Amino acid sequence: MEIEIKKLTPDMADEYLRYFEEVAFTDHDEWANCYCLESHLPREENEATFQDREFRRNTARKMVEDGLMQGYLVYSGGAAIGWCNAGDKVDYGPIMAEGEFETMKNPHRGQIKVVYCFELAPGYRGKGISHQLLEQIIQDAKEEGYSWLEAYPFADRDFEYQYHGPVPLYEKHGFVQIAEKSWFRIMQRKL
Repeated sequence: MEIEIKKLTPDMADEYLRYFEEVAFTDHDEWANCYCLESHLPREENEATFQDREFRRNTARKMVEDGLMQGYLVYSGGAAIGWCNAGDKVDYGPIMAEGEFETMKNPHRGQIKVVYCFELAPGYRGKGISHQLLEQIIQDAKEEGYSWLEAYPFADRDFEYQYHGPVPLYEKHGFVQIAEKSWFRIMQRKL
């Protein structure tokens, strides 16, 4: 399958919103308000606002336009069919604020790139797209001068929706587990 992977830029806010509103969760309407904000909003705020679509949409748009929401949109036939949230660790407020995610004291911008979430549209899952995305992220992180990549897959391998990416995906691409927490694992790859 031919795909095109594009790094999210501020001018792609409408494409980003269209993907989440029209494509991403057509098989799981209960997740339709996600907008991939879990990684950027404090846990309490994320949970409290999950049903407020307008707030979440506006927040996501602002984060994309301000360059805080980083990642990649995946296209097939000119239409967005996937997303991966990946960016500098210092831009992930909840991760930086919660001690259980700490892998280094006070990392500076450009040191650790985080791979936080994968979301592929129904019909495109299980086709190797996540592997292609992760390969692109690894290559870009090297070119951008990062020292490390980090990911936080769920500790429960049987959890139905592995949107943080499954452990074997990361293992196949050279990540190693450095910690296991109550609900997630910390996996890293040295670049």
